[in-house]
Amino acid sequence: MAKVRCALYARVSTNDQSNANQLLALRDLAERNDHQIVAEYIDHGVSGVSSKKDARAKMLLDAKAKRFSTIYCVSIDRLSRSTKDLLQVVEELNSLNITLIFQRENIDTKSAMGQFFLTVLSSIAQLERETMISRINAGLDRAKKQGKKLGRPSKINQSLVNAVTLLHTKSVTVRDISKTCSVGVGTVYRILRGEFSPEKLAA
Repeated sequence: MAKVRCALYARVSTNDQSNANQLLALRDLAERNDHQIVAEYIDHGVSGVSSKKDARAKMLLDAKAKRFSTIYCVSIDRLSRSTKDLLQVVEELNSLNITLIFQRENIDTKSAMGQFFLTVLSSIAQLERETMISRINAGLDRAKKQGKKLGRPSKINQSLVNAVTLLHTKSVTVRDISKTCSVGVGTVYRILRGEFSPEKLAA
């Protein structure tokens, strides 16, 4: 019977850190599970919240190509430190029928506990979105009580751009962002397309 083909993923935040311990632990775990390691993906000098993870991107492409059926990672925060990003990656791998195993947390996404983990993760993402909207609305209420003029801003500024971008990263819909920030849907789309750079705003 052919062995299960697996991949290993490791990430270190700075170039002077070593991934050796992560890889040793993952190789040992794969061997104990009698899985065949066909690829190792390593990101060097990449923050957990950074969207630029070249090795991880290559791993996801190889996952789509069915190069392996299982991925080992030392811990959740090695794969991502953003709830939204983590959920997207896990859901993508699940759709490809690829098992993701986190060694430290002892989570297998295909197990009952793994499915519970996904449910909790989705709830956390939703809570983050609702909390973010609640905080922004509370800030608007404070501004009203202090007599500050609200409503649709006459000029796009960096604060508005930051608020729209932040809400978007929390998977808040464009329509809800529009309502929360008191701007048109078209303005939200223009901000998300990057039409308002710091240079343009300062002009």
